[in-house]
Amino acid sequence: MASKEIFLKDYQAPRFLIDHVELDFDIQAQKTLVASRLRIRRNGEHKDDLILDGVDLKPVSFSIDGKQLDASEYELLPNSARFQCEKNEFVFEALVEIDPENNLSCEGMYKSGDIFCTQNEAQGFRKITYFLDRPDVMARYTTTIRADKSRFPILLANGNKVDEGVDANGKPFVVWEDPFPKPSYLFALVAGDLGCVRDSFTTRSGRNVALEIYVDHGNEDKCDHAMLSLKNAMKWDEDKFGLEYDLDIYMIVAVDSFNMGAMENKGLNIFNSAYVLAKRETATDDNFQGIEGVIGHEYFHNWTGNRVTCRDWFQLTLKEGLTVFRDQEFSADMLSRPVKRIDDVIRLRNHQFPEDQGPMSHPIQPKSYIEINNFYTATVYEKGAEVIRMIHTLLGEQGFRKGMDLYFKRHDGQAVTTEDFVNAMADANNADLSQFKMWYDQNGTPRLKVVESYDQKSSTFTLQVEQKCQMNNDAYDALHMPLHIGLFDSSGSELPVDGKLELKQAKQEFVFSNIKERPILSLNRGFSAPVLVEREISDQDLIALMANESDEFARYEAAQTLYRKELERMVEAIESKTSHRPSEDFFSAYGALLCDEGLECAYLSYALTLPSEGELDEANQIYKIDAIHQARGDFRRLIAERFEGALTERYRSLEQKDFSLSAAAMGERALRQTCLSYLSSTGSDHGFELARAQFDKATNMTEEYCALQFLVNNYGNKCAEQVYKFYQKWKGETLVMQKWLGVQASSSEISIAKLQELENDPVYNKKVPNLVRSLVGAFAMGNRYRFNHVSGDGYAYVADKIIEVDGYNPQLASRIAKSMNHMKRLDPVRKDKLAGELNRILSHKLSDDAFEVIDKNLNG
Repeated sequence: MASKEIFLKDYQAPRFLIDHVELDFDIQAQKTLVASRLRIRRNGEHKDDLILDGVDLKPVSFSIDGKQLDASEYELLPNSARFQCEKNEFVFEALVEIDPENNLSCEGMYKSGDIFCTQNEAQGFRKITYFLDRPDVMARYTTTIRADKSRFPILLANGNKVDEGVDANGKPFVVWEDPFPKPSYLFALVAGDLGCVRDSFTTRSGRNVALEIYVDHGNEDKCDHAMLSLKNAMKWDEDKFGLEYDLDIYMIVAVDSFNMGAMENKGLNIFNSAYVLAKRETATDDNFQGIEGVIGHEYFHNWTGNRVTCRDWFQLTLKEGLTVFRDQEFSADMLSRPVKRIDDVIRLRNHQFPEDQGPMSHPIQPKSYIEINNFYTATVYEKGAEVIRMIHTLLGEQGFRKGMDLYFKRHDGQAVTTEDFVNAMADANNADLSQFKMWYDQNGTPRLKVVESYDQKSSTFTLQVEQKCQMNNDAYDALHMPLHIGLFDSSGSELPVDGKLELKQAKQEFVFSNIKERPILSLNRGFSAPVLVEREISDQDLIALMANESDEFARYEAAQTLYRKELERMVEAIESKTSHRPSEDFFSAYGALLCDEGLECAYLSYALTLPSEGELDEANQIYKIDAIHQARGDFRRLIAERFEGALTERYRSLEQKDFSLSAAAMGERALRQTCLSYLSSTGSDHGFELARAQFDKATNMTEEYCALQFLVNNYGNKCAEQVYKFYQKWKGETLVMQKWLGVQASSSEISIAKLQELENDPVYNKKVPNLVRSLVGAFAMGNRYRFNHVSGDGYAYVADKIIEVDGYNPQLASRIAKSMNHMKRLDPVRKDKLAGELNRILSHKLSDDAFEVIDKNLNG
């Protein structure tokens, strides 16, 4: 299969521009007619034909300046149409027929439940009408929607509502006008019978903005948290960046069938219902926090993505990396800054670092792609956010704000590049960030080799740092990055040194004077740079940092490094058929951490949790799947058995009578669940009784779901009663059933036959992306051990699902296919079995989305 690869170096400005768009949607029983009227002008001196993108459209008529075109004046191509026209400015009109009812791709205009909605990022608008479907073509839109009121009483589009009534044929219509230029990927439409929750927000300049959240009838009581999160985000953006909302209304619509988390369409955000609907009985604390973060993310896009957008899709991190950084900062201010930082780094290490080491590795600004949907990745988003964070660290809070102010002043209403953003930051602060720009071109995770030495005679401590990273520009041999450190003496006191280092050279040396004894070095405090660090550090130094480090992230990191060292020793013992038991010093340090009453509960929950199997295995060139699974399980049980009394006491002390979404209350629930996860990991009757009692008495989904999770993971068939009770209680709640499917698919003991049985359950629907992710995705991406079973049956099962799903939803299929990105890091037996499945998938006719991922997995 040959697919066209698109390269950044080949970018050319659009040959035509569109200044204004008028759209008229006539939603009928079996089809939708879309009439478009485009005011077009040539961009520069040329006489090229007009070529418009169009996919799965049934043309009815075309005209230019009111003259209908005959067949000799245009040519229909597979994914576009060519029109003859020598005018420099003209009005192009098209009438096309589309079939949203049977569009299962969740792209363009499609049906979710009984709702019609749209998803146009990145290239879905071409499935609605013929258009210059690229982000650097920005126009003002006026949208008219006509539909039967009995079926579609709610008709929404971007901007402000300017008219409504009944047309000459007796059909109700609504007209929406968006006064701000936008690219086509930000266009949105919703038509359906929906309930609405209303509120308002008064901006700092005194404007009153109507806030509306649309959901399926009966879900109105699950919108309070989403509405509060929206109002908090609007206030935060005004306070933090001086950015005020610019329309009269801000709308959110929750739909069940959605390929992404949400979409920032101007003034009309369309959300995956999982990121809107929540109440304590049906949503976990993780769900509540996810809703707050995603609501904030999409709102913040109003300025970083909508008012200033991308010139082309290679610039995707311009809006996504920056907006992820903004939503991370928002969530940190709303809850706990150190806990949020730890959570973000865990996400980076578990998802982005492996991506950097796999066949789909790419810079945050990719240089080429076959299908742009495949580059909505952890690299573009999470690593992109870390690059923005480094700019923030280098320039400081005030310097970063100055850079943001200049960025908006220069580029409001424009489609720009990542270089434009970095230039604004540099110019606003009179800073040289030319070398820093290499982060946008570099792929792979940089490594720092750190060697420390102490000279007692001169009382100097020397730090040598060597960068090991892939550079794609001969002008530089190293990256520009901040590296924050701290030094501690043997009593645990922090030494007064300037630890805010900057790296710019491949090899760099830092000397600290007047150091009276060999210090204990704390590296990369706050995770100041997204790098891997190679260094020698003793268990005793790590234990000292666990006890004394004032930087919360560095203290957490010291504990995690100590866990990793012990786990590596256990893996070596398993492979050599010997045994290893952690030292008493380790148990003493862990016990001190567990009993530290002065630590924030949410923070302690993270600090007590072992690194994931995937994170542990990233240190190995060839994965050690079985040994790491066994070692981590054995280590957890050793800890649980050693501290059973302390864990039980802490668990019981954290039982809550009242439910609250405060950071403190969520932290207490998180620590309580961490204690129970250890106690149940032994498989003991004590652990089972605690988990069963929590399940039976739970008054919120966090406690009910976590108890179910621990029962399923540790007690197998013994917990069949609880699995059945959960199903019977919640089978009418789709979002809760996703949890029920996911917890079983994630069990290391699940069989392929059980997965197939779950597929046949009435609560499952393979056409709903959330349900596919909760079953197939949870197995392929959340069940590392079982998916990679040496038999290869996990690979075969997921391969079947990729082939099937690709037939109707290529984006979803390609995301599942990324679970197979690790073939070249498998042992020979597993590698051979996965290669066979990849070849089997390639033998089918695939979409560009799936082909690009599978081909790179196999041949990249």
